[in-house]
Amino acid sequence: MAAAINVLVQNMFNVMKEDYFLVEGLDGDAQQLQTTLRLIQAYVDDAANKSITEKAVQVWLTKLEDVAFNADNVLDKLSYTLLQKKVNEMKAPNPSSKALVKLLLSCFSAFTDMLHRRNMAHTIKNINADFESMNKRATCLGLQSILLNAPVAAPTSIDTNSITCDPIFVGRDDDVSEVVDVLTHIPQDQIISIVALVGMGGMGKTTLTRNVFNHERLKTFGSRIWVHVSQTFDPISLYNKIHSTLASTNGDRVERVEHEEAIMNKLQEDLRSKTYLLVLDDVWNEDIPKWEGFINNMKGVSSTKGNGIIITTRMVNVDSIVDPFRIHRVNGLSDEQCWSIIKTRSFDENVEVPSGFETIGKEIAKRCQGLPLAANVVGGVLRRCKSIQYWRSIKENWLSDGEGGEDISKILKLSYDHLSSPSLKKCFAFCSIFPKGWIIKKDELIELWMAEGFLQPSRRDDMESVGYMFFNVLLQNSLLQAAEGVYRGREKNYVMHDLVHDLASSNNNADGSALVRYTFHEKESSHIPEEVSRNLRTLCLGYGTSVTIFSDFKCLHNLTLYGRNYKELSISIKELIHLRNLNISDTSIDNIPEWIGELHHLQTFRAEILELKKLPSTLKYLINLRHLHLWSTTELPAEIGKLTSLQTLGYFSVGKEKGYQIEELGSLKNLKGSLCIQNLERVRDKEEAMKANMLQKTNLSGLTFVWNEDSDADRNDESVLEGLQPHANLKVLEIRGYKGKTFPTWCKKMAVRNGSQGSWVPLHNLIEISLWYCSECEEIPMLDHSLPNLKSLSLDNLKKVRSINFSFKNLKSLYINGLERLQCLPESIFCNNQSLSNLWIGECPVLSELPDGLDTLKSLEELTIRDCPNLKWIKNPSRGAKKYQYQGILRKLRIEGCEKLVEFPHQVLESSAPKIKILELEELRSLKNLPMLIDCLAKSSPCLEELTIRGVPNFMASGFIESWDLGRLKELKIDVSVEWSRENSVAIGETVEGMLQGCANSLRILVLKGVDNWEWMPQSFQHLTALSSLMLENIGVQELPQSIQHITTLFLLVLENIGIQELPQWLGNLSSMEILIIVGCKKLRCLPSVDALKRLAHLRIKDCLELCIDSEWRNHPNLDIQVDGIDI
Repeated sequence: MAAAINVLVQNMFNVMKEDYFLVEGLDGDAQQLQTTLRLIQAYVDDAANKSITEKAVQVWLTKLEDVAFNADNVLDKLSYTLLQKKVNEMKAPNPSSKALVKLLLSCFSAFTDMLHRRNMAHTIKNINADFESMNKRATCLGLQSILLNAPVAAPTSIDTNSITCDPIFVGRDDDVSEVVDVLTHIPQDQIISIVALVGMGGMGKTTLTRNVFNHERLKTFGSRIWVHVSQTFDPISLYNKIHSTLASTNGDRVERVEHEEAIMNKLQEDLRSKTYLLVLDDVWNEDIPKWEGFINNMKGVSSTKGNGIIITTRMVNVDSIVDPFRIHRVNGLSDEQCWSIIKTRSFDENVEVPSGFETIGKEIAKRCQGLPLAANVVGGVLRRCKSIQYWRSIKENWLSDGEGGEDISKILKLSYDHLSSPSLKKCFAFCSIFPKGWIIKKDELIELWMAEGFLQPSRRDDMESVGYMFFNVLLQNSLLQAAEGVYRGREKNYVMHDLVHDLASSNNNADGSALVRYTFHEKESSHIPEEVSRNLRTLCLGYGTSVTIFSDFKCLHNLTLYGRNYKELSISIKELIHLRNLNISDTSIDNIPEWIGELHHLQTFRAEILELKKLPSTLKYLINLRHLHLWSTTELPAEIGKLTSLQTLGYFSVGKEKGYQIEELGSLKNLKGSLCIQNLERVRDKEEAMKANMLQKTNLSGLTFVWNEDSDADRNDESVLEGLQPHANLKVLEIRGYKGKTFPTWCKKMAVRNGSQGSWVPLHNLIEISLWYCSECEEIPMLDHSLPNLKSLSLDNLKKVRSINFSFKNLKSLYINGLERLQCLPESIFCNNQSLSNLWIGECPVLSELPDGLDTLKSLEELTIRDCPNLKWIKNPSRGAKKYQYQGILRKLRIEGCEKLVEFPHQVLESSAPKIKILELEELRSLKNLPMLIDCLAKSSPCLEELTIRGVPNFMASGFIESWDLGRLKELKIDVSVEWSRENSVAIGETVEGMLQGCANSLRILVLKGVDNWEWMPQSFQHLTALSSLMLENIGVQELPQSIQHITTLFLLVLENIGIQELPQWLGNLSSMEILIIVGCKKLRCLPSVDALKRLAHLRIKDCLELCIDSEWRNHPNLDIQVDGIDI
């Protein structure tokens, strides 16, 4: 509550500084209000740092919050009136009309200004009176005395040590081994090497560290010291704790030493000739100079090298503070591991858990979300009562404070207490409005915070910059976490751990003592009472209808609608004059009404809706709009350049008419992030392009320039691109559809001119360059050491480029596709880019070989080479002097459509086999070393999930494989027909059987292409316990093997060009099969009975000339049948 009041009061201070409050007659009232607010703020600041138990003080704070919110609304109305006045002046259609408007306004100006000042003065006096009343009430309560005598709220901290026994240690054996391995291999030429263990509160960092600290392999350190640090990082205290530990080992008496010089001398005596391992548990310090001073002193006390320091911390940004030798992320346990902890805590050893308890217990384990602390606490609680009803209650309601919930909260609350400002605490608490498990988008959350006024700008940072800082602090303190997956290819998703969500809720009026200001309603049908709606400032409303009435929500700052039932914007939204943020992206609204232009306070408008084709012309009156989020299919209105506050504009399509031309971008000087400019063929020349003023847009980090096909246009692409010279801060540059033969000077140099005659400034900040469909270009820009930060290069459909020449050393991603005349790649491209993680080479029909060094790329994770029909050789060092020991981490390998490729370096696959997940080899008709590659897979491929080998000769291992390590393989697509011979048939059959046996319990999809005249079928079908799709092609058998009937998990069966004459009745044993597809089975004459396949839902038949489908099948009421594409 104190944090909320502080934020509101600070907002009012900022409003008081606005020009319209400094006009004659108002400045005195404004200053008096500021004086009152300062006194209020002093009370609130004291209350925020004290443990207040008096009920009267809590009531006073609640009332003060209401007064502050009301005052904020009143001042906001005054601000809206003044914005409305500005917009009315803009609406004059031409200069003469504008002058007439001003003349008419001036006639009434004296009278209206007097009334306006009187109203504003009266309003400020009323606000001031309300706050003075609150001050008087504080005096009557003796608040100053209460606050003075109240104890300072002490941070919760639990001391730790290296000795405490941890009877339950589950799921961390690999972590212990990894950290111990690191510590036993720290550089011996360094005095100190730091290993950081990072994870959220309650994740088990201390327990893990304790097991590492006491490990036998680390007893080689001369001294081992454990120090609990917590939130106060006081170097003198730490030195004393270290000395105390060392002295107590020797039995010496220890006294605290206050002077740094003296304590350092003692430590030097203790550690002069010893190596040491120091644990600093629970580090919170973010003061880099203080940390560096501590480390430099610790380096000075020892003459030996090879010392280690382990720190445990919640700070994700630890690498920027302590410069660790290694960071080890301590992640959550699995649900099964959490259940193991709960089970061990709840039941005695060797006691069988009753099935009913186990079922509920596993559900409770899921609620722990991987947090060992939660599993330990809840396990202890469950031990007290072996009642199904009690366990079910814990599953549904979790833990109360008396049951141990408070213990978890205290640990997590340390992260909250560590937050530095009331605004930041309010931002954290606000996150609790989302349901647990809700996916949080960074930009959307910051826009919500901004609309609520939580983000106070400074001279250096605008509101958005403050928001990004706040978000990163929450992330660094593990109060938010990165979620799996990505959003739109780049932006990450984030989540809040359920127990952290509980903490946020407890700081966001969880007890209901204050009015509800923020709410999330997943279903509109759940009624919001009028006494709630009139005070709401944030409303997220799901699955409503367009008739929803919003006029009762008069104080709304944030409105988010989601659900396809919303077809249009309710006109009642027009009355929401405080609205700052309107998000309708997840609706079906396809038309934005003209009145949208009356929401003058609007800062953010999200309408990323494919059905939305255009925006109204009145959008230009949203003069406070900072962020406009749309799909590029939505047409922007004319005069977008009037939105001079705009920071986010994803795209701009150049038009031919006034108001749509490129000059509209000229006044948008505050644009940030990425901008795509389309239809550049409509720009005449350099002079017109320069009107976009791109050189002055210093905050744009990404630019995409797009020329569309326009055969009638008189193109002047080189001149236009010259005029679009960006600022040197640019990070991402993409050029598409450019038809110039050469690139302009700034592109060739990859540098921009500082002023018309100034010096050239290199584009040092570029991290990504993409050149696509530049069909007339014969050479690409010089890409060399002048771009030291370039990480990604993408070249696509540069049809006339014969060679590329660049000398990067830091590339992580290289994409080369559709270079029809490209003959070779730079000789040192692989050897010079050892950080390359993603490599794509495709559709280069002239390319005949790849240079040396592919098998030295130790960071390569994805490799694709496809549709290069003349590629014969991939050079590798094994044919010459081998320079590198390759240790691969390759996850995905795809080689397709390279019909002349003779050999693929087996070193690449051999070193990466333990890590590889996806391998695809297709249409490599000349490849000679497939057996060697198969051998590499057979030895160790425990992570392989998808394997495709088709159109490649000699499908067999080169020798006998005793067992296949394919325990995770889910998809297997193989073709044994290329260069098949009777002599090789046994080896081929054994290879296929070995593969199937190696993945019997994991395989879900099997596609097998055989040989027409080879009557062979694998015998391992019956062991495929997880198979859901089976596709058999060109198999020369006369009947299907009966082992197939045991695949009861089979959902889809495809038979293509199989020599069978009839389908067996036992297909009915495939109890899960719903789809049967039969293609090209020319000998097939009849189907089994309808009764045998009663569960079948879809039957597809094609090119089965002998097959007769009788009436029993044709008249089946629940079966969808197609024959040669025709429904029957």
